[in-house]
Amino acid sequence: MSLAHPARTPDMMNIMIVGDSISHGSSGDWTWRYRFWKHLHEHDVSVDLVGPKDTLDNIRTAEVGDDDATYAESGFDPDHDAQWGRPYVTEKDEIEAKVREHRPDYLLVLLGINDLFWYGIESEQFEVNLREFIAAARRADGHLAIVLGTILPCRKAVDDPDFGARVDACNDRLRAVAEDLATASSPVVVAETAAEFVAADHTWDGTHPNPNGEIRIAAAFADVLADRFGIGTRYPRPYPDVPPVAPQAKASID
Repeated sequence: MSLAHPARTPDMMNIMIVGDSISHGSSGDWTWRYRFWKHLHEHDVSVDLVGPKDTLDNIRTAEVGDDDATYAESGFDPDHDAQWGRPYVTEKDEIEAKVREHRPDYLLVLLGINDLFWYGIESEQFEVNLREFIAAARRADGHLAIVLGTILPCRKAVDDPDFGARVDACNDRLRAVAEDLATASSPVVVAETAAEFVAADHTWDGTHPNPNGEIRIAAAFADVLADRFGIGTRYPRPYPDVPPVAPQAKASID
């Protein structure tokens, strides 16, 4: 029996990770999904990661969305709902069907940077889209627990003060929405994924996490599960210093 897909038991929880390229990952990555799953597995948490995909994006080609299974470590549960380029503005119309199909107990969400970068969305509309996303997920399951990750500080947010201010404003809106919409039956909490993440140190291209960035994202979500839901333990500190992905893993295919 594979450790990646253990037999279902009554006490096993379903977790669906919803995200964009930061969660999807690309050729040669471990992904933060791997770091998160490994942490829970090492602390005897019975979890099934669920979702419509189980692949990386093939970064070695120009096409977006072509599947790649070249994980740096394959011995984990790779199921997820993450896709390069995904924003809240489109996922809010799709999440209800996915929650109905995959029946997660917990929804871990890391979206937003594409709303700002590609769609030019301002904080007011960001809040509207986020509220619609949460409402749609709850239509499928009124007892769903939702954990919202804050938008990470990519290189553009550091180099462009106006863009950085939009990121900050959207993160403020995200925190306020989580507090406003949280209920006893369907908690909405925030994972401060941006708190320990530094674009210059924790990305390989200014946006996408390197192995040390993956660890910090995984830690933010793991800490929330431990602190707010009593699931597992907080991610251990100090963090290890992990070597980067081999450059050839992401080299273009001629």
